[in-house]
Amino acid sequence: MNTINALFQEFILECNYSRRLRPETTRGYNAVFLLFLKIMPEVTSPKELTPEMLNEFFRRIETRPRMVGKTVTSGVKKSTIKTQWSKLNVFFVWLKKRGFIIESPLKDIKPPRPNYDDFRKLENSDINKIYSSIVRCSANALTIRRDTMMVSILLFCGLRKGELISLHVSDLDLIKNELTVRAETSKSKKTRVLKMHPTLAMHIKDYLNERRKLKTEWLIVATKGDSGLTRHGLKHWVKSLILKSGVKFHLHQFRHTFACKLCEANVNVFKVQKMMGHTDIAMTMRYARSMRTEDMIDDIGKISI
Repeated sequence: MNTINALFQEFILECNYSRRLRPETTRGYNAVFLLFLKIMPEVTSPKELTPEMLNEFFRRIETRPRMVGKTVTSGVKKSTIKTQWSKLNVFFVWLKKRGFIIESPLKDIKPPRPNYDDFRKLENSDINKIYSSIVRCSANALTIRRDTMMVSILLFCGLRKGELISLHVSDLDLIKNELTVRAETSKSKKTRVLKMHPTLAMHIKDYLNERRKLKTEWLIVATKGDSGLTRHGLKHWVKSLILKSGVKFHLHQFRHTFACKLCEANVNVFKVQKMMGHTDIAMTMRYARSMRTEDMIDDIGKISI
Protein backbone atom coordinates (compact mmCIF):
# COMPACT_ATOMS: atom_id res chain seq x y z
CA MET A 1 0.00 0.00 0.00
CA ASN A 2 1.29 3.49 -0.90
CA THR A 3 1.12 5.52 2.29
CA ILE A 4 1.32 9.31 2.19
CA ASN A 5 4.63 9.18 4.01
CA ALA A 6 6.17 6.72 1.50
CA LEU A 7 4.92 8.78 -1.45
CA PHE A 8 6.30 11.95 0.07
CA GLN A 9 9.75 10.36 0.39
CA GLU A 10 9.55 9.45 -3.30
CA PHE A 11 8.57 13.06 -4.08
CA ILE A 12 11.59 14.35 -2.11
CA LEU A 13 13.94 11.96 -3.95
CA GLU A 14 12.69 13.39 -7.25
CA CYS A 15 13.17 16.95 -5.94
CA ASN A 16 16.73 16.19 -4.87
CA TYR A 17 18.06 14.07 -7.70
CA SER A 18 15.89 14.53 -10.81
CA ARG A 19 14.76 18.13 -10.47
CA ARG A 20 17.91 19.14 -8.55
CA LEU A 21 16.07 21.60 -6.34
CA ARG A 22 18.04 23.60 -3.79
CA PRO A 23 18.43 21.98 -0.34
CA GLU A 24 16.69 25.05 1.12
CA THR A 25 13.61 24.29 -1.01
CA THR A 26 13.39 20.61 -0.06
CA ARG A 27 13.97 21.50 3.60
CA GLY A 28 10.88 23.70 3.37
CA TYR A 29 8.79 20.88 1.87
CA ASN A 30 9.99 18.50 4.61
CA ALA A 31 9.22 20.92 7.44
CA VAL A 32 5.65 21.59 6.27
CA PHE A 33 4.93 17.90 5.57
CA LEU A 34 6.22 16.81 8.98
CA LEU A 35 3.98 19.43 10.57
CA PHE A 36 1.06 18.08 8.51
CA LEU A 37 1.70 14.52 9.79
CA LYS A 38 1.94 15.80 13.35
CA ILE A 39 -1.31 17.79 13.16
CA MET A 40 -3.24 15.16 11.16
CA PRO A 41 -1.97 11.74 12.40
CA GLU A 42 -5.21 10.04 11.31
CA VAL A 43 -4.47 10.71 7.62
CA THR A 44 -2.28 7.94 6.20
CA SER A 45 -3.38 7.27 2.60
CA PRO A 46 -3.90 9.48 -0.49
CA LYS A 47 -7.65 8.71 -0.63
CA GLU A 48 -8.04 10.53 2.71
CA LEU A 49 -6.76 13.77 1.23
CA THR A 50 -10.03 15.68 0.87
CA PRO A 51 -10.92 19.40 0.98
CA GLU A 52 -12.73 18.80 4.27
CA MET A 53 -9.62 17.24 5.76
CA LEU A 54 -7.42 20.14 4.60
CA ASN A 55 -9.86 22.65 6.10
CA GLU A 56 -9.61 20.73 9.37
CA PHE A 57 -5.80 20.90 9.15
CA PHE A 58 -5.85 24.69 8.83
CA ARG A 59 -8.40 24.93 11.65
CA ARG A 60 -6.13 22.94 13.97
CA ILE A 61 -3.13 25.05 12.94
CA GLU A 62 -5.04 28.20 13.81
CA THR A 63 -6.37 27.04 17.17
CA ARG A 64 -3.64 24.82 18.62
CA PRO A 65 -1.78 26.20 21.66
CA ARG A 66 1.96 26.67 21.24
CA MET A 67 4.86 28.15 23.18
CA VAL A 68 6.39 31.44 22.05
CA GLY A 69 9.21 32.10 24.46
CA LYS A 70 7.59 31.54 27.86
CA THR A 71 4.08 32.42 26.71
CA VAL A 72 1.35 30.05 25.53
CA THR A 73 -0.41 31.45 22.47
CA SER A 74 -2.44 30.39 19.43
CA GLY A 75 -3.03 31.58 15.89
CA VAL A 76 -0.64 32.03 12.97
CA LYS A 77 0.07 34.74 10.42
CA LYS A 78 -1.66 34.72 7.03
CA SER A 79 1.78 34.51 5.41
CA THR A 80 2.49 31.29 7.36
CA ILE A 81 -0.77 29.70 6.18
CA LYS A 82 -0.02 30.74 2.60
CA THR A 83 3.45 29.13 2.80
CA GLN A 84 1.99 25.90 4.16
CA TRP A 85 -0.73 25.92 1.46
CA SER A 86 1.83 26.44 -1.31
CA LYS A 87 4.26 23.73 -0.21
CA LEU A 88 1.56 21.13 0.43
CA ASN A 89 -0.07 21.90 -2.92
CA VAL A 90 3.17 21.18 -4.80
CA PHE A 91 3.13 17.67 -3.29
CA PHE A 92 -0.61 17.21 -3.98
CA VAL A 93 -0.19 18.23 -7.64
CA TRP A 94 2.65 15.69 -7.86
CA LEU A 95 0.28 13.01 -6.47
CA LYS A 96 -2.35 13.99 -9.07
CA LYS A 97 0.10 13.72 -11.97
CA ARG A 98 1.00 10.20 -10.89
CA GLY A 99 -2.61 9.10 -10.53
CA PHE A 100 -2.73 8.69 -6.76
CA ILE A 101 -5.47 11.34 -6.40
CA ILE A 102 -7.97 12.81 -8.88
CA GLU A 103 -7.50 16.44 -7.86
CA SER A 104 -5.46 18.40 -5.34
CA PRO A 105 -7.64 18.80 -2.23
CA LEU A 106 -6.54 22.44 -2.22
CA LYS A 107 -7.86 23.07 -5.75
CA ASP A 108 -10.94 24.95 -4.53
CA ILE A 109 -9.42 26.26 -1.29
CA LYS A 110 -7.88 29.67 -1.88
CA PRO A 111 -4.90 30.63 0.29
CA PRO A 112 -5.14 33.84 2.32
CA ARG A 113 -3.70 37.05 0.94
CA PRO A 114 -1.20 38.32 3.52
CA ASN A 115 -1.37 41.97 4.48
CA TYR A 116 2.23 43.02 4.11
CA ASP A 117 1.91 46.03 6.37
CA ASP A 118 4.99 45.16 8.41
CA PHE A 119 7.44 47.41 6.59
CA ARG A 120 10.49 45.22 6.32
CA LYS A 121 13.12 47.74 5.33
CA LEU A 122 15.68 48.43 8.07
CA GLU A 123 15.95 52.06 9.09
CA ASN A 124 19.35 53.76 8.98
CA SER A 125 19.27 54.15 12.78
CA ASP A 126 18.81 50.38 13.17
CA ILE A 127 21.67 49.66 10.77
CA ASN A 128 23.94 51.99 12.77
CA LYS A 129 22.99 50.20 16.00
CA ILE A 130 23.82 46.82 14.46
CA TYR A 131 27.23 48.00 13.21
CA SER A 132 28.12 49.70 16.50
CA SER A 133 27.09 46.65 18.56
CA ILE A 134 29.56 44.52 16.58
CA VAL A 135 32.44 46.82 17.47
CA ARG A 136 31.28 47.21 21.07
CA CYS A 137 30.54 43.57 21.93
CA SER A 138 32.79 41.34 19.79
CA ALA A 139 35.33 39.10 21.50
CA ASN A 140 38.27 39.70 19.14
CA ALA A 141 39.42 41.50 16.00
CA LEU A 142 38.58 38.60 13.68
CA THR A 143 34.97 38.51 14.90
CA ILE A 144 34.66 42.28 14.49
CA ARG A 145 35.97 42.16 10.91
CA ARG A 146 33.90 39.09 10.01
CA ASP A 147 30.60 40.35 11.41
CA THR A 148 31.07 43.82 9.92
CA MET A 149 31.73 42.25 6.52
CA MET A 150 28.70 39.96 6.82
CA VAL A 151 26.36 42.87 7.54
CA SER A 152 27.88 44.83 4.65
CA ILE A 153 27.45 41.92 2.20
CA LEU A 154 23.81 41.62 3.22
CA LEU A 155 23.20 45.36 2.90
CA PHE A 156 25.14 46.09 -0.29
CA CYS A 157 24.51 42.81 -2.19
CA GLY A 158 21.12 41.65 -0.90
CA LEU A 159 22.19 38.01 -0.67
CA ARG A 160 19.93 35.25 0.60
CA LYS A 161 21.17 33.41 3.68
CA GLY A 162 22.10 30.29 1.69
CA GLU A 163 24.05 32.40 -0.80
CA LEU A 164 25.82 34.21 2.04
CA ILE A 165 27.21 31.18 3.87
CA SER A 166 28.06 29.44 0.57
CA LEU A 167 30.52 32.13 -0.50
CA HIS A 168 34.10 31.05 -1.16
CA VAL A 169 37.14 33.32 -1.00
CA SER A 170 37.55 32.59 -4.72
CA ASP A 171 34.14 34.23 -5.37
CA LEU A 172 35.76 37.62 -4.70
CA ASP A 173 37.66 39.66 -7.26
CA LEU A 174 39.29 42.54 -5.40
CA ILE A 175 40.86 43.92 -8.58
CA LYS A 176 37.55 44.31 -10.39
CA ASN A 177 35.69 44.81 -7.09
CA GLU A 178 33.21 42.04 -7.93
CA LEU A 179 31.42 39.37 -5.90
CA THR A 180 30.09 36.26 -7.67
CA VAL A 181 27.07 34.27 -6.53
CA ARG A 182 27.53 30.84 -8.11
CA ALA A 183 24.63 29.12 -9.89
CA GLU A 184 24.75 26.09 -7.57
CA THR A 185 24.11 28.30 -4.54
CA SER A 186 21.54 30.64 -6.13
CA LYS A 187 17.79 30.09 -5.91
CA SER A 188 17.46 31.03 -9.60
CA LYS A 189 20.21 28.50 -10.51
CA LYS A 190 21.95 31.27 -12.43
CA THR A 191 25.31 32.84 -11.68
CA ARG A 192 25.21 36.57 -11.03
CA VAL A 193 28.09 39.00 -10.57
CA LEU A 194 27.66 42.01 -8.29
CA LYS A 195 29.82 45.10 -8.14
CA MET A 196 31.09 45.86 -4.65
CA HIS A 197 30.13 49.08 -2.93
CA PRO A 198 33.32 50.90 -1.76
CA THR A 199 32.30 50.38 1.89
CA LEU A 200 31.86 46.65 1.32
CA ALA A 201 35.17 46.38 -0.54
CA MET A 202 36.92 48.04 2.41
CA HIS A 203 35.29 45.71 4.95
CA ILE A 204 36.16 42.63 2.88
CA LYS A 205 39.81 43.66 2.60
CA ASP A 206 40.01 44.30 6.36
CA TYR A 207 38.50 40.87 7.05
CA LEU A 208 40.72 38.98 4.60
CA ASN A 209 43.79 40.61 6.11
CA GLU A 210 42.66 39.53 9.59
CA ARG A 211 41.99 35.89 8.55
CA ARG A 212 45.06 35.47 6.32
CA LYS A 213 46.37 32.50 8.37
CA LEU A 214 43.21 30.43 7.87
CA LYS A 215 43.21 27.82 5.09
CA THR A 216 39.49 27.12 4.57
CA GLU A 217 37.95 27.93 1.18
CA TRP A 218 34.82 29.31 2.86
CA LEU A 219 34.72 33.09 3.05
CA ILE A 220 32.77 33.30 6.31
CA VAL A 221 34.46 31.25 8.99
CA ALA A 222 33.07 29.89 12.25
CA THR A 223 34.27 31.48 15.47
CA LYS A 224 36.08 28.28 16.42
CA GLY A 225 38.19 26.21 14.07
CA ASP A 226 39.13 26.62 10.43
CA SER A 227 35.73 25.86 8.90
CA GLY A 228 32.81 27.65 7.29
CA LEU A 229 29.85 29.08 9.18
CA THR A 230 26.91 26.63 9.20
CA ARG A 231 23.19 27.38 8.96
CA HIS A 232 22.89 26.71 12.68
CA GLY A 233 25.82 29.06 13.28
CA LEU A 234 24.16 31.76 11.18
CA LYS A 235 20.93 31.39 13.15
CA HIS A 236 22.89 31.80 16.39
CA TRP A 237 24.70 34.82 14.89
CA VAL A 238 21.39 36.56 14.19
CA LYS A 239 20.06 35.89 17.71
CA SER A 240 23.30 37.16 19.23
CA LEU A 241 23.24 40.33 17.13
CA ILE A 242 19.64 41.03 18.11
CA LEU A 243 20.57 40.84 21.79
CA LYS A 244 23.68 42.99 21.37
CA SER A 245 22.09 45.69 19.21
CA GLY A 246 18.60 45.80 20.67
CA VAL A 247 17.23 45.75 17.10
CA LYS A 248 14.66 43.04 16.47
CA PHE A 249 15.22 41.91 12.88
CA HIS A 250 15.36 38.85 10.67
CA LEU A 251 18.00 38.17 8.04
CA HIS A 252 15.74 38.69 5.02
CA GLN A 253 15.15 42.32 6.06
CA PHE A 254 18.63 43.14 4.76
CA ARG A 255 17.51 41.90 1.34
CA HIS A 256 14.41 44.11 1.50
CA THR A 257 16.61 47.03 2.51
CA PHE A 258 18.96 46.43 -0.43
CA ALA A 259 16.03 46.42 -2.89
CA CYS A 260 14.42 49.51 -1.39
CA LYS A 261 17.67 51.48 -1.35
CA LEU A 262 18.11 50.74 -5.07
CA CYS A 263 14.52 51.80 -5.81
CA GLU A 264 14.92 54.97 -3.75
CA ALA A 265 18.01 55.76 -5.82
CA ASN A 266 15.81 55.45 -8.97
CA VAL A 267 17.63 52.36 -10.23
CA ASN A 268 15.70 50.75 -13.10
CA VAL A 269 13.51 47.91 -11.79
CA PHE A 270 14.94 45.51 -14.40
CA LYS A 271 18.42 46.19 -13.04
CA VAL A 272 17.13 45.57 -9.52
CA GLN A 273 15.70 42.24 -10.73
CA LYS A 274 19.11 41.17 -12.07
CA MET A 275 20.94 42.19 -8.91
CA MET A 276 18.38 40.40 -6.71
CA GLY A 277 18.65 37.22 -8.79
CA HIS A 278 14.90 37.02 -9.49
CA THR A 279 13.66 35.05 -12.50
CA ASP A 280 10.31 36.89 -12.41
CA ILE A 281 10.06 40.67 -12.15
CA ALA A 282 6.77 40.25 -10.25
CA MET A 283 8.86 38.94 -7.36
CA THR A 284 11.04 42.06 -7.50
CA MET A 285 7.95 44.27 -7.40
CA ARG A 286 6.82 42.55 -4.19
CA TYR A 287 9.82 44.03 -2.41
CA ALA A 288 8.45 47.50 -3.14
CA ARG A 289 5.90 46.92 -0.36
CA SER A 290 8.68 47.87 2.05
CA MET A 291 8.66 51.41 0.64
CA ARG A 292 6.44 53.87 2.50
CA THR A 293 4.67 56.92 1.11
CA GLU A 294 6.15 59.14 3.83
CA ASP A 295 9.59 58.37 2.39
CA MET A 296 8.54 59.80 -0.98
CA ILE A 297 8.19 63.48 -0.10
CA ASP A 298 11.04 64.42 -2.46
CA ASP A 299 9.28 62.64 -5.31
CA ILE A 300 6.03 64.50 -4.63
CA GLY A 301 8.03 67.73 -4.70
CA LYS A 302 9.02 67.00 -8.30
CA ILE A 303 5.44 67.40 -9.53
CA SER A 304 5.00 70.45 -11.74
CA ILE A 305 1.59 71.82 -12.73
